[in-house]
Amino acid sequence: MEGLLMHPSVARLVELMPPHPDAGDALDWDEATRRWGTDFPTDYRDFVSLYGGGSIGFGFHIGLPLAVATGVRGPMTFEGLNEYGYGLLNLEPDEDPELRGRISWATDCSANHAFWNTSDPDPDRWTTLVLSGYGEWTDHGCGMVDFLVGLMTEEITGMGGFSPERPIFLNWREERRLREAGIDPWPHT
Repeated sequence: MEGLLMHPSVARLVELMPPHPDAGDALDWDEATRRWGTDFPTDYRDFVSLYGGGSIGFGFHIGLPLAVATGVRGPMTFEGLNEYGYGLLNLEPDEDPELRGRISWATDCSANHAFWNTSDPDPDRWTTLVLSGYGEWTDHGCGMVDFLVGLMTEEITGMGGFSPERPIFLNWREERRLREAGIDPWPHT
């Protein structure tokens, strides 16, 4: 990671939660832009390059805009996260223009979902909204990686599923490798 230029928020996240070796996913960002009709924030793109899709602890899952694997042990996709988040509350994004401008990028073990508010044409100014399992929206006024840093420093609450004192990220490939080897990837949770 030394010598790599990265978003300053991602550099802070790396201090709090270093990625494991071979983490990160290479995505076709042009295809992701075509699929979703928008570019994605720089901090998220840097996060994907270093960490990829996967989980923090056993209970906080970060998705990808494109499917990169098949089967139950692949990473969550934004499409699946959106369906799951809206479906739990019987929300219909196609019927509500405000909801159409939101993309879910994570969920936790309490059915809370982190979304981007994509109303700003500049993805680097998108803020993180949390849809609680009870149907309440909270705008945290920061981007994706600053939101994660806030959860780890306990400056932000409302989502979790991992210990802020000892956050550990596993890329989906590493979690799958451990499970297929008969090893519990989350023995400490």
